[in-house]
Formats: sequence, structure tokens, C-alpha cells
Amino acid sequence: MNEPQSMDGALEIRRGETHGKTVVLRVRGRIDAKTAPRLLQSVQPFAGMGRSLVLNLAEVTFMGPSGVGVLLAVTQAFQDHSGSARLAAPPAAVVSVVSLLNLEPFLKIDATEDEALPAMAGR
Repeated sequence: MNEPQSMDGALEIRRGETHGKTVVLRVRGRIDAKTAPRLLQSVQPFAGMGRSLVLNLAEVTFMGPSGVGVLLAVTQAFQDHSGSARLAAPPAAVVSVVSLLNLEPFLKIDATEDEALPAMAGR
């Protein structure tokens, strides 16, 4: 379960525990123009299954504009299939960008993975 699901240069995505219909993915490394498509590709199968997602970003070291775009695309993909997505433990820089761009209504952020999971109860 903790084996890397995908790796692209400086991006690693690991599947965590599943809680009901909620899947936890833990992201490590850079989310930029090169790695953002890989992240989107890694989460899409779960969206198509009508699941919800907690995307733990605690180990993200850099997020470029493409990273913000992919987070919005991930959120939309889950909503399109009756699920939802939440971001857990993003670094302060990511939170600042989300706030600066007024994306809080679209990107739901929790301080920890443990805080994100109850918000997904019943999903």
C-alpha cells in the first residue's frame, strides 16, 4: 500500500489508507509543468469510480502555476463523478497562493489528513 504509485522526475505519489469511499494519496516533491499531468493521471481512475479524495500535500516542495491548475482539475474531476476532493497539510506557500488567487471556494484545505477525513464522512 505504501509503494509509490507513480514517479515522474521529482514527483512521487503514494496511496495511503482507504476510508469508506475516500482514497488518500500522499504527494511528495515538485508539482510543476512537467509533473502536473502525472498527478492528474494518477487521481483520475479514483474519480471515475465515484470516490472522494484526500490529497496530502505535506511533502510538496514546490508548486508552480501548473500545480494550481491541476489541483483545480482534480477537484472538478471528483465533483463531476459525485465525489469531492480536499487538500491536506499543504505547505504555507501553497496556502498563500490559494488565498492570493481567491481559490478557497474551490480548493478545500485542511491542516492535517486527520482533519480532512471527517469532512469526507459518508462520501
